[in-house]
Amino acid sequence: MKKIITLVLISVLLLSISGCKVKPKKEPIYIFYTSDVHCAVNDNISFPGLKALIEDTRKQHPDVLLVDSGDFLQGGNLGSISKGEAIITLMNDMGYDYVTFGNHEFDYGLDTLKGLLGKAKFSFIASNAKYTGSGTSVFEGVPEYCIKDFGHTRIGFIGLLTPDNLKTSNPLYFMENGEYVYDFYDNNKNDSLAAKAQSCVDELRKQNVDYVIALCHLGSTEESRPNDSIYLISHTTGIDAVIDGHSHSIIVGDKYPNKDGEDVLLTSVGTKMEEVGEMIIDTDGTISTVHFSKYDGIDETMKQKIDDVFAKQNVILNEKIGESSFVLSIRDEDGIRRCRNREVTIGNLIADSFRVMMDCDIGMINAGTVRDDIDQGEITYGELVEIAPFLNVVVAMKAKGQNVLDALEFGSQFTEKIPVFDGNPVGESGSFMQVGGLRYKIDTSVKPEFEYDKSGRVTKISGDRRVHDVEVLKDGEYAPLDPEAYYSVATSDYIALAFGEGNTAFKDCELIKSSEKLIPEIVKEYIKEYGVDERYAQLEDRIIIE
Repeated sequence: MKKIITLVLISVLLLSISGCKVKPKKEPIYIFYTSDVHCAVNDNISFPGLKALIEDTRKQHPDVLLVDSGDFLQGGNLGSISKGEAIITLMNDMGYDYVTFGNHEFDYGLDTLKGLLGKAKFSFIASNAKYTGSGTSVFEGVPEYCIKDFGHTRIGFIGLLTPDNLKTSNPLYFMENGEYVYDFYDNNKNDSLAAKAQSCVDELRKQNVDYVIALCHLGSTEESRPNDSIYLISHTTGIDAVIDGHSHSIIVGDKYPNKDGEDVLLTSVGTKMEEVGEMIIDTDGTISTVHFSKYDGIDETMKQKIDDVFAKQNVILNEKIGESSFVLSIRDEDGIRRCRNREVTIGNLIADSFRVMMDCDIGMINAGTVRDDIDQGEITYGELVEIAPFLNVVVAMKAKGQNVLDALEFGSQFTEKIPVFDGNPVGESGSFMQVGGLRYKIDTSVKPEFEYDKSGRVTKISGDRRVHDVEVLKDGEYAPLDPEAYYSVATSDYIALAFGEGNTAFKDCELIKSSEKLIPEIVKEYIKEYGVDERYAQLEDRIIIE
């Protein structure tokens, strides 16, 4: 009898080991999140501060994740000099688990991005990326969703990219033989982004996940609608929380109703590590969020790794280019960004460098490319890279005056008479044109009419024009621009060849030459040869807003 009891006990033990797993004790789950870091790993709370916060949390709570909602590879020297590799290495060291793609993850080209994906020890997620070309998709092997199983709780993650990638990144990257072969499910086309997200959520729910969290690079502002996170929430069901990016908004934890009227948590942490988020899924099922703008602890190992990377790059970045006795800024005296809706001194310098170094009549740079100031004092190459971190080459074109007018009209379509409201810039556009050898006026009372193709590129401008009194500098004097005359125009390949942000003004123009040099190189040559003239200390009324 004793032997039989022993056998029964052994059988029960074997059964519990092989088949009937005992669910682990439920623990709260801590999900730390970043977004729009833009290479600023040493800014604000910083990577070392966040790493210390995570490790201190992990000492008391074993179930911890780290995620990101995109735009980490680009935005500073750390990314530009290494074409993103240094950032991937540091994110590996941080222990990221899941990330999605921001529009600036594509800035170094798809071949470079593909190589970086292979070096990442964390999972990229792309739920709404479709490839129809004849080659190999950059998203090959990238999952539409991931599941993290803690034993007691299963969490599904989806990653949603902005459909604006086709405009805000270099459109040429997404084309083959002049046609788009990538698609990101634009909600302007029958709610296709929301529908694609819903299909991924439904798949996750079939796999018995307890929660679905969306890592989104969509933004939460009107400018992104209907491809924004709030619209997404209202047109889907089954998502428990959205961790958003793209619009640089700071949202600790707002709630919005989904398609069934159920509340969904939306959170976003701004940009450049000004805040990081902590999402807590408690044992009772509630989800809460808190943001940190600073932390007393510092992870010394992480700090040393960052210091080592910067030390290697400083040899290149610390090269002295020249000096300035004043600041050339993208902001006004109150620190509010103005380069996307008004003339700025740094814009004048860059546009002039294009015009002069490319020996052209006109220099033009879209304001979205201009990202920082030239400070008073010594100017280094690293400072120039911070100003124009994108890998854009300067080119020269033969263009009619009408092409120039169209480019200015497109860039000024959102400009408002009042540039600032309640401490925030208004009427901004990344396509707003800073100019050299040119001056123009914008009548903000006129509302232009634009028609676009399915990929968001302009096909027609109709109605009255708000840009007027356009003049070209010739032999030291300004003269009216002739719409039928030909001019040489220097700008970036992003505008001239890639139709960046949908601007097709120069699509039929003849390419005269390519400098084969990036924007910082052209600006460097200009400053080395001509210095920083005192006239850049103030505005020159190149752009008048009415």
